[in-house]
Amino acid sequence: ATKENDCAFVELLTGEPQKPDWFVSHWWGELVRDFIMCVEEHVSRRKLSDESCFWVCAYANRQHSLASEVTADPRKTSFFKALLLSVGVLL
Repeated sequence: ATKENDCAFVELLTGEPQKPDWFVSHWWGELVRDFIMCVEEHVSRRKLSDESCFWVCAYANRQHSLASEVTADPRKTSFFKALLLSVGVLL
């Protein structure tokens, strides 16, 4: 669905802008189940609300048109913009 619509996964879920609370870095080789467990542990340890918003490149970027996202100036990327908006980073 993301390829046909040239959109990010999050755009399939909502048409509203999503301000990230947490910037999340992940490893593409990690099982999604393990990734979710790590995020849930982070939420539990920090006593975050269910309303906490996590920015994850796999879901926030348009994966089928990344060429337009990667620029010579890293400050123009969604990664940098998400980092600026976030209150914290989850690695």
